[in-house]
Amino acid sequence: MKKFVFFLFLLCSIFAVSFAAARRMRAHSIGAKNESVVLDNQFRPTDYPLEYCPFVIVIVGKNNGAWVSKTLSSVFSQNYTPYRLIYIDDASDDGSFDLAKDLINANLSGATLVKNGETLGTLANLVRAIQSCQDEEIVVVLNGEDCLAHEWVLSRLNAYYANPDLWMTYGQSVSFPTFEPGSSRPFLVQDLKEGGFRSHPFVSSHLKTFYAALFNRINETDLIYQGQFLMAASDAAYMIPMLEMAKEHFQFIPEVLYISNQEALFREDREGNLRCEKFVRSLQPYPALVSLGAK
Repeated sequence: MKKFVFFLFLLCSIFAVSFAAARRMRAHSIGAKNESVVLDNQFRPTDYPLEYCPFVIVIVGKNNGAWVSKTLSSVFSQNYTPYRLIYIDDASDDGSFDLAKDLINANLSGATLVKNGETLGTLANLVRAIQSCQDEEIVVVLNGEDCLAHEWVLSRLNAYYANPDLWMTYGQSVSFPTFEPGSSRPFLVQDLKEGGFRSHPFVSSHLKTFYAALFNRINETDLIYQGQFLMAASDAAYMIPMLEMAKEHFQFIPEVLYISNQEALFREDREGNLRCEKFVRSLQPYPALVSLGAK
């Protein structure tokens, strides 16, 4: 009974946040007086997609043994095929890799499991994983302690990506256990005109999805700071250049597709994060791409 009540509360929270976000987006996009107009590239889900996009869920986890079962269950429960999973353990010492390995082997075939001997950081692991993907595969980034919001997440993404002109998305999340909405929101048109994506507050968070071909157009040197892959501000490091390259080919999805586990937040090096973000924002903007073809 308790599980049912919790699940019902979760669904209500997701619906409420999604509805509120969509309502705000519609209100802003019509240019309400005294409000900044938000960017909306007008990509909408297709009711009956004719094809199934190949998704790759990439998980990077470290010492997430307390949550890995829920994280992976949210993947296994997806009512969608085809998709594949890349799971990278970033040198855990709590036994979480063995637990993840057992769960994956029991529930999913064809997954890629990687166990690092030393900590590389989220960004370095993402680069290595996505470089192994095919250009036409769509990457879904899932933190090792978080969850997909429900079993229809990949189906909803497929409905959006049915439009071949869509190259990347970012969406809305709720925090666990408070169920407060996440920080994602549409970009403000005026702010983009004045300073571009590198001056705009970072709003393109969970759930982050994109074609591997787009990610692999990022210059690797732009992801390296003081001789190593950025250990902080990694989301901004790869999302900002992709947004610049995609330009009119990305979409904010107001639906809640992601649950961010606030109980698993690790101690943050605030000064280090600010230094890394300052470095990312200091780089030259990328020119918009005409297509996702070869470099």
